[in-house]
Amino acid sequence: MLACAKRLDITPTGPVWMDGMIRAHPSTGVHDPIYAKALALANSSRPEECFVLVSMDVCVLRTEDASDIRRTAARATGIPAGNIILAATHNHSGPALAGILTPTADAYLEELKPCVLDLIAQTAGGLAPATAGWAAGAEKTISHYRRLMADDGHVVMNWEPYAPEHIIGPLGKIDPEVLALRVTAAGAAAQPIALLFNHAGHPNVLSGDNYLISGDYPGLAEKMLQEKCGGVALFLNGAQGSVDIDGLKDRDDSGLQRVARALADTVRPLADQIRPADLPIAGANHTFNVPARKITDEELVWADGILKETGGAIQAMADGVGDDYKARLYTSLRQIQDQDVAIEQTCVAVGDAALITFPGELFTEIGMRIKAQSPFRHTGIVGLANGYTGYIPTAKAILEGGYEPDTRRLDAAAEDLIVEHSLKLLKRVRQLNSASGS
Repeated sequence: MLACAKRLDITPTGPVWMDGMIRAHPSTGVHDPIYAKALALANSSRPEECFVLVSMDVCVLRTEDASDIRRTAARATGIPAGNIILAATHNHSGPALAGILTPTADAYLEELKPCVLDLIAQTAGGLAPATAGWAAGAEKTISHYRRLMADDGHVVMNWEPYAPEHIIGPLGKIDPEVLALRVTAAGAAAQPIALLFNHAGHPNVLSGDNYLISGDYPGLAEKMLQEKCGGVALFLNGAQGSVDIDGLKDRDDSGLQRVARALADTVRPLADQIRPADLPIAGANHTFNVPARKITDEELVWADGILKETGGAIQAMADGVGDDYKARLYTSLRQIQDQDVAIEQTCVAVGDAALITFPGELFTEIGMRIKAQSPFRHTGIVGLANGYTGYIPTAKAILEGGYEPDTRRLDAAAEDLIVEHSLKLLKRVRQLNSASGS
């Protein structure tokens, strides 16, 4: 196998709007630098056999922007666009590239695109003989199931101050699994190339009251791992739509250090136990359609009433969204509710483990369904990759209600369709992988 990894500083040089929370104004400085990190993996020097995974310290990427970068990179390198993965870490303290909750940092985005293209080209152009290996572990302190049932029957989010005696308990479980892929140069020296790690979490230790650019806990964990393990460290987020950090505990630098250290301390021993080998690379890409959410007449009447009160303005919030945001969302979703939403996925396998992408925030339960039925020994969900379709709650959660079901963009049928098509793609890649000798 061949591999190469590189890292690029993408920290804004001036104020930009930040995404992930509803903020009142652009950034005011930098807490720590943010990066784009790329790992290229291939069976040979033929471009069509190369896969490039890019991890970016941003909240989300618009589907059209991700597609534009991937198509342009494909023309420049010969690597199929379907083999290029652009994944956001879902960092809530990075530039707003999609403008979900704030205006888009348009000027920054236009400066960023050619930099990411150059990063992809340099990484793909630096392929050299390599070895790789996987290990799996668990981290149980960072992520918490964030949907809590109150004793009056309504859903409370774990960042909402609420009397503990009135909380019955969480409505689900986290996925604590951490996957680590260690890539080293072939030969006696075995110099480190990359350490990729995958875990489902919500990088918003620094809340919406923060106006300093940061990579949040994944960025700091990468820094810690690079210092100890060498090479380029890349965090890929998982199916994290129903989990979060502790929303009421140390939302500051001490919390950032605590959570980052917990993740790094889980990944490092995994990396140490891996014995890399010459593993085959296989992958495939597909697209399928999911029905859009239908906004009811009652929801539209409610939204119109809210918009008359607010005039369409949205108030800044440290966490979550208010009725003002939901009302504007409902009116926009009503206009496109008859248009199916295209879901693109890429699956890349390295030996007996696979990574499969999804362009949004899958509920953890859906990710665990896919993992449990996957034909691979290890399977990692790469969320927020190659675009954004919002939250994908389970059908059960939609009946329960709450923040994510209220703000979803897809029909309740999405859960089963996504599991079905994800497993089809995983089985297809498993066949390709078996044919190559793994």
